[in-house]
Amino acid sequence: MRILHLISRFDFGGAENHVRELCNEQIALNHEVILATRNGRQIELLDKRVKFIRIHALLSNLILSQVILAIYIILRYRVNIIHGHQRLPIFAACIAGLLTGVPVIATVHGRVRHDLRSVLVRKLVKRIIFVSSRVLTVSRHYRSIKHKSAVIPNGIPLPVKLPDIKPFTIGYFSRIDSRHFEVIMHLVSAIELLNVKYPNLTLELYGDGDEMAKLILLADEENRKLKRKAIHCKGFIETMDSLNSFPELVLGVGRVAIEALARGASVIPVNYKRMGEIVNENNYEWYAKNNFVNINGQPPSQEAIYTHLNGYFEKNNEYRKTTQLLSQKINSDFCINKIAAETINIYKSLLY
Repeated sequence: MRILHLISRFDFGGAENHVRELCNEQIALNHEVILATRNGRQIELLDKRVKFIRIHALLSNLILSQVILAIYIILRYRVNIIHGHQRLPIFAACIAGLLTGVPVIATVHGRVRHDLRSVLVRKLVKRIIFVSSRVLTVSRHYRSIKHKSAVIPNGIPLPVKLPDIKPFTIGYFSRIDSRHFEVIMHLVSAIELLNVKYPNLTLELYGDGDEMAKLILLADEENRKLKRKAIHCKGFIETMDSLNSFPELVLGVGRVAIEALARGASVIPVNYKRMGEIVNENNYEWYAKNNFVNINGQPPSQEAIYTHLNGYFEKNNEYRKTTQLLSQKINSDFCINKIAAETINIYKSLLY
C-alpha cells in the first residue's frame, strides 16, 4: 500500500510526534510511505525509508499550492491513501482526493471545529480518526460524522530501556510558549512553598520556545531565593528515550502522560486549560479514553498545583506501588504496533 501523509509542521508536538511514529511503523509493516511537510527537527528521527517531501514554509500556508503538490505526489507515486493531519493539510487532501479519486483519511488532533472547520471537508473525508473519544462525542457535528469516525489514540514505541526513577523530582515537558509559561510559573511558586517540607524537591523543565530566555531568568531568580538549584532548565530533547534517569512525577497530558507512565513515572494530567487528579488504577480507563486530559477540570492555579503536589508527596510511596501495573496497561493499550495496525485496517476498509 502506498500512503501519503500530509501535515503542516514537523517540529516537536503531539501531532508531529504521532505522525513520525506512525510513518516509521507503517514502513516497518512493509508499506510505502510518503510524508509531505515543512522542515523540522522530527526529520532526524524519521525512518530513512520514508519518502520525505519538503514543503517550503512560504507555500505551506497557501491552500492552492498544497493541493497542486498533493495531486503531483498522488500521480507521481501512485498513492492509494491520503492521510491528512491538521486543518490546512486535511483541506488540501480532500480537494486532491476529490480530483484524483483517492480516499482521504483525517486525524483530528485538536478540535473538530478547527481541524474539520469546512462543511466540504466533513463531507469529502472518507474516515475520521480521533485520538480522544470525548472530542468526537462533544462535537456539534457528532451526528453527521459519527458513522465515518473511529477512536484510535496516540501510539508510542515501547521504551528501549526503562530509566532510573529520580525521587522527589518533578518533570514538565512542553513548548516553552506564553500559554505553558503560566503553568510553569505556578509550578515554580509551588516548589517555593514546598521547599521547607521537602528540601530536596526539584523541578526539571524540558522543551524550548519563544519564552525560553524568560524561563531561564525565572529559574535563576528562584534558585537564588531558595539558595539551591531547585529549578533545572533542561532545554530541548528529541525523545524521552535519551533520558537515563527520569522524574518520579510528571505533569502533562496526551503523549507526554502516556510516555511518562510507560517509563514508570507517576502522572498528574495538567495543561494550560485543565488540571486533573493523579492517574491511578481506578481512573486510568477514563483518562485513557480522553487522551489523559481531565475534560471536566478547571485551569490550573498556583493553589491547585500546590495542593496536588503536596498530596502526592505525602503518599508517594503508595502511588509508586502502582506504577508497574499502569506501565503494563500503557504498553498494552498504546503500543505503536497496535495503533498502526488499527490505522492500516481503516485504510483497507476503504480500498477493499
